[in-house]
Amino acid sequence: MADVPVAGSLLVSPAPHIRGAGSSALMTWTVTLCLVPAAAWGVFLFGAPAAFVLLVAVGTALATELAVVLPFRGFTLGDGSAFLTGLIVGLLMPAGAPLHIPAAASAFGIVIVKQSFGGLGRNWMNPALAGVAFAHLSWGGALAKWVAPRGALPGTEALAPLEALRMVLAGHPAVRGSLLRVLADSGYPFSGIDGRVVGWINARLLAPLGGALPRGVFDLLVGNAAGRIGEVSVPLLLAGAAWLIARRIVRWQVPVSFVASFAVLAGVFGGLTEGRGWFAGGVFVQLFSGSLILCAFFAAPDPVTAPLSATGRYFYGAGLGVAAFFLRFYGSMDDGAPIAVILGNCFVPLIDRLVRSAGSGLGKAGAR
Repeated sequence: MADVPVAGSLLVSPAPHIRGAGSSALMTWTVTLCLVPAAAWGVFLFGAPAAFVLLVAVGTALATELAVVLPFRGFTLGDGSAFLTGLIVGLLMPAGAPLHIPAAASAFGIVIVKQSFGGLGRNWMNPALAGVAFAHLSWGGALAKWVAPRGALPGTEALAPLEALRMVLAGHPAVRGSLLRVLADSGYPFSGIDGRVVGWINARLLAPLGGALPRGVFDLLVGNAAGRIGEVSVPLLLAGAAWLIARRIVRWQVPVSFVASFAVLAGVFGGLTEGRGWFAGGVFVQLFSGSLILCAFFAAPDPVTAPLSATGRYFYGAGLGVAAFFLRFYGSMDDGAPIAVILGNCFVPLIDRLVRSAGSGLGKAGAR
């Protein structure tokens, strides 16, 4: 006799809990498309090395998923999750990274983190960020070598802004002024385009008002600086994120609370770690350098690994911002956002349980 649903019973399936047939695949492919402009800009800035890293990361993720899943559950590449995993791995790699590193990171994310727990909707940690963390633990030195962007002065050493700041402030802890002025005064190779644009704005617009922009504002704004392939253009990432939030594919509570808590801590306390005092953390530089925006809007809100309730998402996002602050300012890595997210993933079941016990309940899980 066929199974008959029992009155009052509740059938719960693994996350993501999205209504409609095929909606999970639509969500995943939409997120992927919103990352394409930033990926294209990274390839434009860094050239063929960036393209090879992205192709290897995505190709390995697809091939690994196909090899692992096809014999047991059939073809699953259509849901887009493997493609997105590989794309995020590639975007979080420096251009010119040895190609075995993005390949290993994608394979680790697919096999160890995603498929070993049952596939899409059952992984307890973001597969792409776990793969990136594995790569940093295994080949940290190779991932600290940067490719100079298009328009950089010939013969200059390629350093990411955050890495260059650490080096400058370590030698001159009492230096004053904005972080961009510190970089410019240290000889950081901002582009000639930046000099012309900033000079024009200062001469034509800000000089009559008694103000001036420091060198480097334009380069950081458009991403014309050394860095990971997908982190260099914050405006393109924010444009894609705005579309996802408007379409309610990304729930805004996680990224907004993530970025807000990090910005407050960085602005108020960031200068203390460098001997520069209170309110000297340089929020603009901190937000427009590193992978925080990419992780906050395209990895942390993943419905599989984020809390179910709106209340839980606020606490989760704020906690990620706190963790990212401590990892970036007190840790050994130049960034910290990817590690903050996967550490936060470990606490999601606890957050959900505490929110339920506090009376929020699953009834608010769909609140936006």
